[in-house]
Amino acid sequence: MIFSNKSRIRKEKLDSILSTTHELVKNSDIKDVRRSPAYSLVRAMTNYHLFDIVRELYEDENVTNVQSVFKDIGEYILNSRVLGNAESFDLGKSGIDIDLSKDAILVCAWNKKRFENALLTIGENVGNSFEFDKINHMATYIYPIGVTVVYNGNHSIVSGVLKGEGTIQANQTYDLVPTYKYMYFDGVHFRCKDDGSILHKVGRFEIGALYEIGRIFANNGIK
Repeated sequence: MIFSNKSRIRKEKLDSILSTTHELVKNSDIKDVRRSPAYSLVRAMTNYHLFDIVRELYEDENVTNVQSVFKDIGEYILNSRVLGNAESFDLGKSGIDIDLSKDAILVCAWNKKRFENALLTIGENVGNSFEFDKINHMATYIYPIGVTVVYNGNHSIVSGVLKGEGTIQANQTYDLVPTYKYMYFDGVHFRCKDDGSILHKVGRFEIGALYEIGRIFANNGIK
């Protein structure tokens, strides 16, 4: 495959990230993803993009939407009904608790006024601690990388994340593991493993890289 200069740089960056992940995984016996030393790298990458998404909002740029985040992380590209790798739970009954202060979370606040209002009215600092609302707060927990993508209740949840307080529950799960035999991320695109054809051009490189980190986790029994 012929790489452009941009593609080559992205591939080198991806290789470096995955090399670091391999070292962290190789030197730890922890199999619980959210306790694994490598999860700190995952969280650093999600935090980077969470804060960049917030920056887009307060600088009045076009805000990244949640559907593009799902695709950049490898969801919705293949048919989950065929793969059987998605599950939904009754609201508030998944048992998957997400700590907004320490777990890897991607949330796309999209309305500047609602974002401002959330910061002004939600949080211990304003006398109104964050509370999980099982009707409003909806999120997908993604195996094996332990990343949670919020798709409803974005503004209140981003306030909780930025203030480091609160817990929510994911009401959906999506497992990337069954997709690894069919596609891969090359640093720019998701491609079909059979013929190298392009499935999706990734908008946010680090989010795409999380997909390949998940492959390393899967190969080492981390979930």
